[in-house]
Amino acid sequence: MNNGKFEVLLQNEGKKVYNYLLKILRNKEDAEDILQETFIAFHKKMSLVKESSYKSYLFRTAYHKALNLIKKRNAKNKLVTNYHEMEHFSEKTIENSEQKNELVKDALSQLKPEEAILIELQFYQKMNYKQMAEILETTQSAVDSKLVRAKKKLIKIINEQKKMQENRPSIV
Repeated sequence: MNNGKFEVLLQNEGKKVYNYLLKILRNKEDAEDILQETFIAFHKKMSLVKESSYKSYLFRTAYHKALNLIKKRNAKNKLVTNYHEMEHFSEKTIENSEQKNELVKDALSQLKPEEAILIELQFYQKMNYKQMAEILETTQSAVDSKLVRAKKKLIKIINEQKKMQENRPSIV
């Protein structure tokens, strides 16, 4: 890959990778730093990466660098989860979208980083199992089983939160 192609890739994928990192890290400066580290690492290895794998390589590198930062700070449960929509939940389940956003945000922050990242990749990055498996360096069947567990756990947390809200005495 030449520098021209690298710049095009940086322009085309930079914002997506940044938004992905921002959701994981909860901090603009951290996301910017890790984005820069990701592209530096990619630039160093770009001659070894197949052109068809550039996107996967970028997301996988960003994923690992973000997790390393999270582990370094011992902040596993402090993921950014400012999601506006969750395709899995219907409006019937949660009446207003603001409440829905807050419930999903709180629930995702209670998941392990690996679980939240799976949900992020599928619902917000619109990746298929093959792409997710490449990024996470695992098999498609492992992605499937981990994603099923993560979704079940997320639904359980949201349902528990809803019950707690329903059981709170209302202040008139």
